[in-house]
Amino acid sequence: MEDQKLKAYFKFDEVDLTANRNGAFSDSQRRKLASRQSGAIRQKKIVSRIGIPLSLLLLGGMGYLIYQGTVSGTQTNSVAIFWMGLCGLPMLVASLYIFRLSLIQQKYLLKRAEGPINIVKESTFVNGHTYTRYDLHVDGKKFQVTSELGDVLRQGDTYAIYYSEGSVSGHDEILSAERIASAG
Repeated sequence: MEDQKLKAYFKFDEVDLTANRNGAFSDSQRRKLASRQSGAIRQKKIVSRIGIPLSLLLLGGMGYLIYQGTVSGTQTNSVAIFWMGLCGLPMLVASLYIFRLSLIQQKYLLKRAEGPINIVKESTFVNGHTYTRYDLHVDGKKFQVTSELGDVLRQGDTYAIYYSEGSVSGHDEILSAERIASAG
């Protein structure tokens, strides 16, 4: 029953766990990671497709206003020129940077942390609000979890935690886990 709670909480099955024990991702885990990456790349490309033309339009409008003022010798709208440049240039730089990020393919590494677990509740008080966060500590690693994990894992028991680590982002995500030994 305890294994079922663990599988339900981290959303894995016996096939996933067996593959992770053997140092590999299961097919479903590979698909999930690939899907997440392709979704992020798609979002970055959409932002770039909107941001680059919009910023070029703003900078082109700024250039046109400057040209009109120079050619006709009339008073130009310096406030409009200033704001078009102030918005257009940073938007162009940000859009090009986001587009560059969309070209990076993140690779995921399967890692294992094993040892007694410790679930720590951390509360912070910011602007009149209390924010609570739960962290799972095992083998020198820290994972952000929800309070429900306390109903699934036993404090102090030894677990093997299999997780993916992004080569670019360094983001860790627990893929599967198993209890190795009981604390007492």
